[in-house]
Amino acid sequence: MVLSNNDGCVVAASAEAKALKELKMFGPFFEIAGLCRKHGVRVFSSNYTLYGDMSRRMMAILAQHAPSQEVYSIDECFLDLAGVPDVAALARRMREDVWRRIGIPVSVGIGPSKTLAKLANHVAKRVAGWDDGVFDWSWLSPAETDALMARLPAGKVWASALGWRPGWRRSASTRH
Repeated sequence: MVLSNNDGCVVAASAEAKALKELKMFGPFFEIAGLCRKHGVRVFSSNYTLYGDMSRRMMAILAQHAPSQEVYSIDECFLDLAGVPDVAALARRMREDVWRRIGIPVSVGIGPSKTLAKLANHVAKRVAGWDDGVFDWSWLSPAETDALMARLPAGKVWASALGWRPGWRRSASTRH
């Protein structure tokens, strides 16, 4: 678990730490300090210099795989993959490349818009049966897409429209 400046709030946690029902992301650490000790959760102060360096390295690696990149945040970017014949294969190569070169696990969500790519990234990380790190909306029929979207927390993904629109470029959201 990583804490904010002055170790006040939880800003990052492993899947194991998140499994503790009392843990609230961005909640005050003092409220769960005892719980962390009880369960052996390792707690670290934030290191923004390191995070910035790792982000720059990850973004440089990913930029080598696509003609254009939009860095969205310290741990997320969008890549234009229009014209790539096998986007999923490229996504797997990107994951392997980042892991091999800097040891950071990333997931890749592929969709016809940034919104759907970001939602696909959520699927690639958290939806049982699809959580192997890469997800592409084109793998599903319209009925399967509707069924999966009905299960997803749309409110956790920015933007309001989740509709698929013909003609949108394929994008990939890559996130640590």
